[in-house]
Parts: sequence; structure tokens; C-alpha cells
Amino acid sequence: MPEERRELSLPPDVEINGGTEILRLFVTDGALSLTMQRAFAAPEMWGQLLAELARQVAEVYGRETPIAAEQALAEIRLALEVAFDRLETERGALN
Repeated sequence: MPEERRELSLPPDVEINGGTEILRLFVTDGALSLTMQRAFAAPEMWGQLLAELARQVAEVYGRETPIAAEQALAEIRLALEVAFDRLETERGALN
């Protein structure tokens, strides 16, 4: 039987001002499932978005777990570097 779908509420400022959803991300069967649209003219804006997302995720860990936000951010950053290195290795193997 499929797991119940659980969605987040809209942020309060979006409720008031509107906005454009650019990324919808779910975990299903232990894997990521997403839909997105480009949204920015320059790809480096996605880097800024990912950095801001990492900061906010780390703050959540700092509030909700014994892990300090600074430690969580360091671990997220390290995991990103490892993941990017793996992607580059896999891309090199495909070329």
C-alpha cells in the first residue's frame, strides 16, 4: 500500500504576495523524486540557492537535534564536495 503523501504548507510571505514554485522534492521509497523549472537566467544562481538551502537545513538541525548548526553545515558541505567529486568521476568514466 502506498505511503500517504505529506506536503508542506506555503511560506507565509508566499501566501500574502504569491510567487513561483521552482522545485518540488519528495522522498519516496527511500529515493528522491523531484520536479523543477529552470527559473534563473544564470546557473550560478542555483549555487547561491543551494548554499542558502544548506544554511537553513543546518539551522533546523541546530534547533531540532543535538547537532550544532555549524557542525551540520560543515557536514553538509563535506557531503556536497564528496558528491560532486563522485559525479565528476562518473562523468569522466562516461566520456
